Amino acid sequence: MRRLALALAALGPTACATLPPQRASLDQGLLIARVGVRGSFFTRSIKWADQAEVVALDAAGVPVPGLRARAGYAANGYVIFFGMPAGRYVLREASFKARGARYQVRMPRDAEAKRTVALPAGKAVLLGDYVFDTRPPEFPVALERAARIVGHWLTPFLSRPLIPRDTSLRDYDAGPAKETEALLAVRDALKRTQWNAVVAARLRELSAPEPAKTAGALRTREIPLREEKFLSWRDTLKWGEPRRGPTGVAWRRPGGEAMVAIFFTTAAAPGFGGWEAAVSELRRAAAESVEDRGGLYEVRVATRTGVAARVTKYQYPDGVLVGSETAVLVTETLLIPDGAGLFTARLRAPRGEFEAALPGYREFLLQLVLGPPKAKPAPKQEAVLPFSGGP
Repeated sequence: MRRLALALAALGPTACATLPPQRASLDQGLLIARVGVRGSFFTRSIKWADQAEVVALDAAGVPVPGLRARAGYAANGYVIFFGMPAGRYVLREASFKARGARYQVRMPRDAEAKRTVALPAGKAVLLGDYVFDTRPPEFPVALERAARIVGHWLTPFLSRPLIPRDTSLRDYDAGPAKETEALLAVRDALKRTQWNAVVAARLRELSAPEPAKTAGALRTREIPLREEKFLSWRDTLKWGEPRRGPTGVAWRRPGGEAMVAIFFTTAAAPGFGGWEAAVSELRRAAAESVEDRGGLYEVRVATRTGVAARVTKYQYPDGVLVGSETAVLVTETLLIPDGAGLFTARLRAPRGEFEAALPGYREFLLQLVLGPPKAKPAPKQEAVLPFSGGP
């Protein structure tokens, strides 16, 4: 408990920093919240909080005295709490700047237990996505608050007045879709920090797909999905139409020798030994490689994570003395587990071309949708009443 108290107390000076603090321990996690307040007259206008406060709860859901944390770092409309130890938390208040003042919003206490989150050690969790409606205050209260705002305009060198905002909770959501949206929104702001690994790990746990790639400078549009029997893909490679087989598709780089292939092996296929056997064979191939001895590593594919290895081979053309003329070929083979079998993705190219093709290949893998395309819903049938009646 003392460690928790010290960790929360330490957030005070770091929370208002313009840059995220460094991750001091692998046990430290992230809490993310978004709080929006709709205007009282212009209801489509929403102000997003840039500061917030949470309290720590004990096993019975009772706030622990003195254990609270404030966050003042916001990215893309989300407030982020850094360096949080494992425990149970609930959002208590948030605030935003407007018209020369800072407006404070307090979370309703009713049904608070349903908005409590458990933060595991070293993880990232969404506290919730809140949207509030503003309720106009009584006339004397409105006059008093307006006077405080005007007073600040006359003394801008003083700190902004903190003014309560009368609100009612319109919507609250902390489901997987909202959590994915939040993690993707803060990811770019944290990509050069140690917290990026925490966000990436949670996205993998949620099997969160990457946002659909778009194209076009002035009028962007989503690159459409192209459907095959066992997966769907977006043409981010721009290598032209693939060659198709019964369970595979392959592309060749125009004007080059790089090739990308993706195929699916069903669990019922002859000779299929399962995931462990496939990984063992991949490891054996990597160990026999001249330059890439031993290495297996993870690569993200769509909403999943696969295991990959890189193999370098030297090819000697027939009739040429060994060592006088060689072609160095690099192949990365990637295995992705599936309940019905195994996906395999492969990039093969001459060494110089391999490195040039690799970034585009990685992006292509993130845009895949593995598995058979979803069946399109049947068109709605409108009931037609038979014509009746005389001429």
